[in-house]
Amino acid sequence: MHLDQQTIAVVMMVFFCSTLVIAAGLVFALRASEAGRLWASGHVLASGAGLALALSAATGTLHLGTPGAGAFVIGWLLIYRGVRVYYGVPAYPGALAGAATIVLAILVAVGGLPGGPQLVLRVVYGVLALLSLATFATLARAGRGRRSIGAPLVLVASLVQLATQLAGFNHAMRPAGADAAPMILFFAGPAGSAWMLAPLIATLLGLFGFTVMAMEQIVAHNESGARVDALTGLLNRGALEMSALQLVARWQRDGLPLSCLVIDIDYFKQVNDTFGHHAGDAVLREVAHALDNSRRASDVAGRYGGEEFCILCPHTDEQQATALANRILRKVRAIALPGAQGFASVSIGVAQLRGGQGSKEGLWRALFADADRALYHAKEHGRDRYVLASSMAAPVPGHATAMLEPVADSVA
Repeated sequence: MHLDQQTIAVVMMVFFCSTLVIAAGLVFALRASEAGRLWASGHVLASGAGLALALSAATGTLHLGTPGAGAFVIGWLLIYRGVRVYYGVPAYPGALAGAATIVLAILVAVGGLPGGPQLVLRVVYGVLALLSLATFATLARAGRGRRSIGAPLVLVASLVQLATQLAGFNHAMRPAGADAAPMILFFAGPAGSAWMLAPLIATLLGLFGFTVMAMEQIVAHNESGARVDALTGLLNRGALEMSALQLVARWQRDGLPLSCLVIDIDYFKQVNDTFGHHAGDAVLREVAHALDNSRRASDVAGRYGGEEFCILCPHTDEQQATALANRILRKVRAIALPGAQGFASVSIGVAQLRGGQGSKEGLWRALFADADRALYHAKEHGRDRYVLASSMAAPVPGHATAMLEPVADSVA
């Protein structure tokens, strides 16, 4: 069954009117996601261009073939850039802008030649096929390590678009008299309702898939924001305690050692009182950075509150945890305090979970309390050092000196 060009143009007007309204709403809805904004903006541009071209074909009054084709291509370039941004691979905005400029220049150049509409069709079909292939390749390669409900939909849409654009390119390459004259509506195909359905379905499928991917990204960002301390980038107290309960449950199940370090910045109140809270925030961020760079990948670090931090070390006994404590002390001593007031220092309490029966919550509170008592013991005995909770239960002569003495020139 074949449809005449005007009927197809009317169908396309209705279709692009719908996608334009949807995409315009998504620009606002997905504003929290850079990739989502690019996808929605790209669909707005492509839908607007498609609507203008369909209106031109239906009324025979407008002549927007070349500029409309250019706008359509730029819209899909934005969509492709959004895919790269979503997966964190280089987006090359300068290169893509250059490619858009080159395509527009080619379209303008060939549009004025004899057989210009046919040449425009060939260029646009070829460029869109390349973009579909590049989108598919980026999704297939970068998406392996990142699960998404929407990505498979976009993969399928890209394949369908690639197939239909290659078919359209093949039709446009035929001599003018070999078949029915090709349509200026390159996004609809040369003829036939069945041929027309494939790109329509692929466009809707891709739009839906892109929307789902962007919403997943926004939800993941919000969940991360609910778990991460905004100032330091470490876990906040709630997320830290949830991780602690999971590690205690693993300790109950497997019996492998679990240690805890409670860390407090020395004389932090003096920094705030002397130089202000902005300076204090900068010191907090520097110390948090030192903690994050000192811990192992399996360790869990968080800000417990104020200037107090906590690190949980699975599969680590108390003595092994002293290696981490020493690394932290050394790194923090390299942090310069504001106003040339010397260098920062921290006091650390180290404890190992040794409790027997009890709830996860009770065991976690007991572990933290042991490390916290050791922390205050470190502060009472000179700061800039760590103390083992076990050494407080059975003091060993000279043990505090063996733990770590403060550096002579530290005034923090």
